[in-house]
Amino acid sequence: MHRWSLAHLSLIDATPPQLVAAAGAAGFRHVGLRLHPARPGEAPHPMHEGSPMLAETRARMAGLGVAVHDVEVLRLHAGFEAARFEGLLAVAASLGARYLVVNGDDDDASRAAAGLAALAQRAAPYGIAVGLEFMVYTAVPTLDMACALVRHAAQPNLRVLVDTLHFARSGAEPATLADAEALARDFAQVNDAPAMRHPGLSPGEEARAHRLLPGEGELPLAGIVAALAPDALLSVESPSAVRQRHLSLDERAALAWRAAQAWQASAERAA
Repeated sequence: MHRWSLAHLSLIDATPPQLVAAAGAAGFRHVGLRLHPARPGEAPHPMHEGSPMLAETRARMAGLGVAVHDVEVLRLHAGFEAARFEGLLAVAASLGARYLVVNGDDDDASRAAAGLAALAQRAAPYGIAVGLEFMVYTAVPTLDMACALVRHAAQPNLRVLVDTLHFARSGAEPATLADAEALARDFAQVNDAPAMRHPGLSPGEEARAHRLLPGEGELPLAGIVAALAPDALLSVESPSAVRQRHLSLDERAALAWRAAQAWQASAERAA
């Protein structure tokens, strides 16, 4: 039976304690937290050790029985220095996180591999795996390139993380996952979308604000999930600008939970 988590991007307007509260009320027992800004200009949440927000997050986790499974998101770029993120790793470990999500922005594969290896080495003592997520609008746009980079970095706690939207938009087919040795088979980000991206949206715009919940679109979710472990954690990462405008945090979390459970039931019937 798959386990389900709610990714922070689904409720990107929530603070970490608000995300934990909304996810727990909806039925999720896991969340993914954004502890580091994804893009320049984004303000980080004050989640350093000793901060009131970190204390509140821990209290809500304990009260609701919600665990942090993963944290995000670091970006590999030309000036990447793994040593800068020791504090983030310590906080992530204190919250029980098992994965750190990374995106690739460095066109120099050797330099990117070195940065990725250094990060994985720092994450290993904390018991944290590093998941490299490929996206078509980054320097690591495909599954093959992500697997090659992870092989080059050659660290035992490095994995390639699949997000179903990015997987589909890269042109990959579920059958290719069977032989992907570096694949994280215990963790994936799950969402849905039309078979083709709307021509009025850039790939980044679609990914950041116009995804659908599992079962609402036409992506080959069943085939992708079939390549994972039977007890893999599936993180619902379905940001929607429309839903954010019209629904509360609790309503969006509840909708995500219902969609995930309905999709899983449908997939099990079809199996």
